[in-house]
Amino acid sequence: MEASVHEAEPARPPEAWRGFFASAVVVPLATAAAFALLGRQYLADVVMVYLVGTVLVSMRYGYGPSVAAAVLSVVAFNFFFIPPYYTLAVSDLRHVVTFAVMFLVAVLISGLTKRVRDQASAARRLGEEAQRAELRAESERLRSALLSSVSHDLRTPLAVVTGAAGTLLQEGLDRDVRRELTETILQEAERLDRLVRNLLDMTRVEAGRIQVKSEWHSLEEVVGSALARVEGVLEGRAIETRLPSEPTLVSLDPILVEQVLVNLLENAGKYTPAGTPIAISAAMLEGAVEIAVADRGPGVRPGDERQVFEKFHRGRQDRGGAGLGLAICEGIVRAHGGRIRAEARSGGGAVFTFTLPTSGVAPVVPGEVAEPIVTEP
Repeated sequence: MEASVHEAEPARPPEAWRGFFASAVVVPLATAAAFALLGRQYLADVVMVYLVGTVLVSMRYGYGPSVAAAVLSVVAFNFFFIPPYYTLAVSDLRHVVTFAVMFLVAVLISGLTKRVRDQASAARRLGEEAQRAELRAESERLRSALLSSVSHDLRTPLAVVTGAAGTLLQEGLDRDVRRELTETILQEAERLDRLVRNLLDMTRVEAGRIQVKSEWHSLEEVVGSALARVEGVLEGRAIETRLPSEPTLVSLDPILVEQVLVNLLENAGKYTPAGTPIAISAAMLEGAVEIAVADRGPGVRPGDERQVFEKFHRGRQDRGGAGLGLAICEGIVRAHGGRIRAEARSGGGAVFTFTLPTSGVAPVVPGEVAEPIVTEP
């Protein structure tokens, strides 16, 4: 029965054994240092050396090992520094008081050190708990914002599609009405497609799964492809493109950069008055290419230059959308190692500029000199 009781006793943690081992090492080191630096003439200073060793053990290993260090320090002090030397006998009872004070001070310092350690640990735990609570609150806020945004932005086009499809089932509709309803369904379906793509792209950005496949590509083709994708959104607007005067190859991921341009152009078309022009410009810098999309809309409010790139941020004129387009742009640009910024445009409007680093020497592209192109509405 007794054997089973002993077997059930938990073993002392290895950290505690390391603490007691440290005590057994620190005290001989303190003794050697005291002998080398002070000798037997400055006993008060020798006591301080032992106390320093005890404090060091207490700071690292806690209360138990520090008490052990205090006991070993008293024994070593008596054995090496108090006559008769190299014995534990005490010829003068006054030394007993010294031993008691030395032990008491060591224990008090160890206790204070333990209290400080405990308070620091408690503060650290409270800080970690507060940080976890803050992360949970932020996660809940983002989840609520996402659900609110997605539910609103899905419900509107779905309601339009459902209503238009239901009307198409009615008999007696003329050809023009049917065509108009079909176009409405197509537009809302495209709107749903953009929303779902933005959500998927944002998921990839958050998970860090964007893989940049840089290759030498024509800057003019990337811009032209993006303009073709948003042709319906920018219908009726003058689009001015100002690109380098010569055909230019740039090392980038054409699909991802095209998506950045599409998001910027869609925002320009959505948040600016109908018929206002939009300008796209590009310039080659030293080791980088800079591309800008400018509009003549309400612009960016002072102080919002960084907030516009936050998830679920909406402009002053909420025209629908999940507020993810610019956040996706920033994620793609950062994946390229570049940066993106928003600023007010001189004369009114906003300018969104992103810079992508380029490396290597681009192949020479023969071709005619490119002139600024203006697409009339």
